Amino acid sequence: MKKIILLLPLLLFFSCEKSLSQDTKEQMKQNENFWKYRAKINEKNIVEYPVTKDTIIKEKRRNNIHISSKECQLEVLIDDVLLYKLTGDITKQEGSKSFNLDINQLLLTSGTHEIKIRMYPKYGLPLFNNINPLVNLTFFHYENSNFKDQIYFDDMGGSSGIELSASNEHWVDDQGIYGEPGFVEAHYEAKEPIKFEGLPFYEWKKTFEAEVPFNFIGWRSSVNLKKEQEEEKKDIKTELFEEYKRIYKILENKDLQAYLSLVKERENLFKSCLFYEKNEKTLQEIEFTELIKNNDYELQSLFEETFQLEFQGYGKLVMLLNKADGEGIIRLKNRKYPDDIIYMDFRFQRKKKGDKLTLISGNVQQQINLQ
Repeated sequence: MKKIILLLPLLLFFSCEKSLSQDTKEQMKQNENFWKYRAKINEKNIVEYPVTKDTIIKEKRRNNIHISSKECQLEVLIDDVLLYKLTGDITKQEGSKSFNLDINQLLLTSGTHEIKIRMYPKYGLPLFNNINPLVNLTFFHYENSNFKDQIYFDDMGGSSGIELSASNEHWVDDQGIYGEPGFVEAHYEAKEPIKFEGLPFYEWKKTFEAEVPFNFIGWRSSVNLKKEQEEEKKDIKTELFEEYKRIYKILENKDLQAYLSLVKERENLFKSCLFYEKNEKTLQEIEFTELIKNNDYELQSLFEETFQLEFQGYGKLVMLLNKADGEGIIRLKNRKYPDDIIYMDFRFQRKKKGDKLTLISGNVQQQINLQ
């Protein structure tokens, strides 16, 4: 069984791999349709979110989504920036996968936001079959870091949430207070079924209202890199690869200060959105400090033929993904246990015309194969 967990203290070496493995080539071939259909989906981005409004709240509100899924590969985007994905071999396993995820760091401001759910057949299947997938979403927030009481979004189904499935009914929780006028006992309600069978993918999107006590620009006013590539014929991929090579060199040299300087803007934005104390370190800062000191994982070689250029944030963010598995191209593999891999994702922006690309967003995750 595979699971995704956060980065743990690790040891670091460097791979001497000189050529692309046959397994990777086969995975790339298998994923050709995935990238083709995904490109078609991305062409549909017309309206940009958020639609901002004046921030009126004062409390430290943390907005969250609880996501559970089964029988599919999955991507979740907030305002066209990836929040969560579940792809690859892990989706071949039976049972559902569930996560609670903060979303403040992608909201950036109060207003109308958009969530997009992209569902794909389980890894290895070109089309959805007769075993129908399921995704459940529940939106809520905590006030003033009180993690006991969840306040649900009424416009997103309240505590019952939203179910994306082939079923023609869904479960609705108790409404109101038992014994008082207006109370409605939990029950099933009719809903429109989704016909998945035979589809190569399914996309669902919906706008929702969310409030935060800040108004950060982040990447929202940055240059549209996708337009630069398409209309001005800029070679974004080559320019971006130069930035990845710089990161790779920092890791190769175990230069902790250079890395922390590189990710400073990203970390400061993340900490501000989630109300960290002034000198409090994020888990990723702590774990990367441990990682770069040690020597148990191999930094894997980079092969340009595996690179897939990925635009997010309505074209204002860009990154490189691996065509074989959709993860970041910078990765570290356990020397003793090759199914234990750390993926490092980096998203870049161009703040103003003529500026260099700078890192603004990203994440680190570890995938372990548990026998």
